[in-house]
Amino acid sequence: MLQSRWIILAVLALIVSVAIAPNNLVLAQPNPDSGVPGGPFSTAFRVQNLGSSNATCTYSVYNTSGGQSFNSPLPSINPGKSAYVYTPSVPSFPSGVFSAIISCDQPVAAVVNYSDSDSGDTFVGVSSPANKLYVPGVYDNYYNYYTSFRIMNASASNNNVTIKYYDGSTEITSETIALMPNGSSTVTHENRVVFSNNKIYSAVIEGSQPLAAIVQIYGKGPYDQQLYAYTAFSGGSKTAYVPLVMSNYYGYDTAISVQNVGTGQTSVTIQYSNGFTRTESLSSGASYTFLDAIPINGQRNLPPSNSTYSAVVTSTNEPIIVTVNESRIGSKLATTYEGFSSGSKAWVAPIVMKNYYGFQSSITCQNIGNGPANISVAFNGEAGGGPVTLLPQQKVSGLAVNQSFAMLQQFDNSLPNGFIGSAEITSNQDIICVINQSKESVGAIQDQLYAYNALIKQP
Repeated sequence: MLQSRWIILAVLALIVSVAIAPNNLVLAQPNPDSGVPGGPFSTAFRVQNLGSSNATCTYSVYNTSGGQSFNSPLPSINPGKSAYVYTPSVPSFPSGVFSAIISCDQPVAAVVNYSDSDSGDTFVGVSSPANKLYVPGVYDNYYNYYTSFRIMNASASNNNVTIKYYDGSTEITSETIALMPNGSSTVTHENRVVFSNNKIYSAVIEGSQPLAAIVQIYGKGPYDQQLYAYTAFSGGSKTAYVPLVMSNYYGYDTAISVQNVGTGQTSVTIQYSNGFTRTESLSSGASYTFLDAIPINGQRNLPPSNSTYSAVVTSTNEPIIVTVNESRIGSKLATTYEGFSSGSKAWVAPIVMKNYYGFQSSITCQNIGNGPANISVAFNGEAGGGPVTLLPQQKVSGLAVNQSFAMLQQFDNSLPNGFIGSAEITSNQDIICVINQSKESVGAIQDQLYAYNALIKQP
């Protein structure tokens, strides 16, 4: 009997919302109702088996009203390997915007990529849908950037959803939507009278039943084709870890957004791995963005450097959430990942690549333990006999506490050219890891940069 778990992924043209779990995953897809300009969008998702036996999985796709539109099995997935679905290649797969559930008899993890001809991004499945979700940044023409939400009802009951928007700690407006079981909806913020240009707002999404949601950020005008996506947060912590920050790292910059999701005022301090610190005060619900490459009052958070950095963000007395935007100067490339509240000694990365149709990936890990970290990586191919299965190889030795290290698959001689598969990352210390995928050769005209958080390997 298949056990139940939820994973939610949202994507455009087909939007796939997937859950991560030992058993059921949820998918969601967009097109006219995707919440971002452009299209048609297509979705690809990869499911990695975290268990000790072969995984038998099916995925069911639901329309916005919660009616099942498609159902299909996945190939049997060997332990550690992954199964890949590119929805345009699946016979009879419908066009439109959907949600989905992936059901397996073993623990699994899932990641979704979605794109059209000139933009794309990625996000991970949601293993634990929640009644309340937090979003640190809502934009209606924030220097030519806008946001939208893709929300799914992760329950078998009707779900009454309220979205409250905040300017600092002040609620400025709200709206309600009703979702059928397994149903989904897109909420856009462009051209809303209540929002001012060039301001950052925050939001709280609350349902009568559990929810999963992704947040999409897109550019217009000079920032056409730039698309960012991340999973809305179900809660925060007083410490958040950021494994990858950059200031003109071969043209790449980052910006770190922090939201106070507590009930009172708090002081937030960011400490970069180069020793620089900056402190800001945040009222309840308020957010602040640290621009890592832009001087503030004549002082930079990070110097321009062809080295990557990491950071730790701490709050004195209230929980916080963190997102990191990445972009490349003079390029369309852009993506988002989420800050981490805790670490683990074992992680999985369902999608890694080496020159796969021009795409490369990198794994960046930060040591958040209490001693030097030795980090090993094992690569696995696809279900049904992939191109490679390699035993763990030590990639990092003696990484200092709070420091990070990037492992670039394009320079890994153990991997064959054209490889696509998954990875398992292990360490003697608690670590956190983020995975980037990119096709830099098209950066002048397309946004083909994707980032997602690695997922803790289930015991």
